[in-house]
Amino acid sequence: MPKSVYDRGLLKPSEVATLQRVFDEACRRREVHPESAEARELALTLFALHNAGMIDEDMLMEAVGFRRLEPKSA
Repeated sequence: MPKSVYDRGLLKPSEVATLQRVFDEACRRREVHPESAEARELALTLFALHNAGMIDEDMLMEAVGFRRLEPKSA
């Protein structure tokens, strides 16, 4: 049975979840389908950034061109 990505030491479940959130939000804001060529390029960019040591979710969002929306204060 093949080992999972996590078992091979490539990504932890929390890292996968972070990358998925950033990917989903960037696709939504760019209005691109997650299976499109643009989305594939975005995914590759996120993996490259992560592999280079950028693991913070806010930094990843900023790196792909989006700042996290801050909640409005009352």
